[in-house]
Amino acid sequence: MMMDEIHREGGLVSVIFKDFDTGQIPFSFAPEQRMLAGDMAKIPILIAALARMQNGEMSPDRCVIVPNLWINYDSVAFERGSMSYSIDELLSWMIVAGEDTAANVLIEILGFDYINRCCAACGMVNTRVECRLGETKIHDDARFNTTSAADMLTFFEGLYRNTLFDRELCEYAGRMFLRQRNHEGFTRYICDDIYTGRLVSDTRSESHEAGVFYLHQVDYFLGVFNSDPDSTPEKRLANKQMRARIANMI
Repeated sequence: MMMDEIHREGGLVSVIFKDFDTGQIPFSFAPEQRMLAGDMAKIPILIAALARMQNGEMSPDRCVIVPNLWINYDSVAFERGSMSYSIDELLSWMIVAGEDTAANVLIEILGFDYINRCCAACGMVNTRVECRLGETKIHDDARFNTTSAADMLTFFEGLYRNTLFDRELCEYAGRMFLRQRNHEGFTRYICDDIYTGRLVSDTRSESHEAGVFYLHQVDYFLGVFNSDPDSTPEKRLANKQMRARIANMI
C-alpha cells in the first residue's frame, strides 16, 4: 500500500524513517535522492554558523546591521526595517519562524563556499547551497539549493546524539527546532501528545519535512521529501495520504 501511494505521487519522492532507540530503519525509499531543498536549505546555513561558533570565530551575541535592501517584502520579523540584530536572533528567526530574510543575511555573513564545506565535512554529500532563498539564478546561470532525506538524517541524528558539535551547541540548536512555529505536516495526523524538533518546507512544487519526533517514550527521525513541478490537486491528495500512512507507522 505504501509503495502504491508513493508511485501515485509522481515527481521525486524520498523517505527515511529511523527509530533512534533501536537504530533500526523500519522504512525507507530512495533516501539518497537529491532534491531541491526549499526551506531545508536553512539547515546547512545553521550548520555553518554552529561551526563558526565551535571554532570561536563567531558569537551568538555578535550584532550585524541588516540594511533595508536585504529585507524581503513579505518579511514579518523584519518589518521594523534596518536595524541591528544578533546572530542568535537571525538563527532563531530563520529556524523558528522560517524567515528567508534571516537566512539570506546569514549567507552574506558566512559565504556559500564555507556553508558547503561545512556540509561536506559533516558527510552531507547531497546538500549544497548555491543561491539565496527565493532565488534560482545567479549571473544568468541556473543554481539550486539541494539536499536529501539521508543528509537530513545525518544532521538530525548528529544533533540528537550530540556528535555533530559539542553538547552545548547541539542542545542550543535543538532548542530552536523545538520552538518551531510551523504546526503543519505530520503532527496533524497524530492525535497523541507529541513534541517535535523539525523543519517543514511546503510550496506548490516541494513538500518536505524532516526532524525528530518524541512520542510514546521513543524517539524517531522522519524525513519525507516530495518534489514535483507538475503537481496537481490529485497528486497533492496522494501526498497527504502517503504522509498519513507514514504517521500511522509512528
